[in-house]
Amino acid sequence: MDSVRSLFGTLRRSIVGQSLLSTVFTQVRHGHQYAPRYVLQRKQFKGRVPIRTGGSIKGTTLEFGNYGLRLRSDGVRISASQMKEAENVMMRIIRPLQGVKLYPRLSTNVAVCTKGNETRMGKGKGPFDYWAVRVATGRILLEIGGELHEQVAREALRLAASKLPGIYEYVSKKTQVPILGFEKADPQMAENAFEKLSENPTKDYRVRESGKSPNFATYRR
Repeated sequence: MDSVRSLFGTLRRSIVGQSLLSTVFTQVRHGHQYAPRYVLQRKQFKGRVPIRTGGSIKGTTLEFGNYGLRLRSDGVRISASQMKEAENVMMRIIRPLQGVKLYPRLSTNVAVCTKGNETRMGKGKGPFDYWAVRVATGRILLEIGGELHEQVAREALRLAASKLPGIYEYVSKKTQVPILGFEKADPQMAENAFEKLSENPTKDYRVRESGKSPNFATYRR
């Protein structure tokens, strides 16, 4: 009898433990598919999208596909529903093709909060409304990879641009040029920050580089 009770107790504890693990560690995405896996939304200011003038050309060239859509006007804030609508328009053309894939390059991680019309001033920013992303000038939004005709890719990206705010341009792997602000940049003139630091290293840079050595990894905890 005691063995039967212990067996049922073990089963009950295992079932309860599995249910607790499923409730604690299982993440379920509610709402929009572009929404990040966040439980709490941080209420942020509206913010302005600055124009990059410091020499960075990150995100202005294609990385995964052969054709892409790049912003050429001032920085804009795009909502997750607008990104999803642009993706739906492109997938109507891309889905029948074999081996063609769509690569979104943005993450809508800005929580936009709104208040109703004719509301009294004060008492916070209001409840969460939708997810958005701030896109700087020259940033790649969408890429298409695979074997498809250039005219098909151009038409799909044109339809996607009609669903998004701002002015966009078509970019291909063969003719792409990095963007620095509003002007096209020469990739040979771009400075490498790591090479510049290696010539005249700072104290923090020397500490970080010494931490990568195998001797340091052997004797540290």
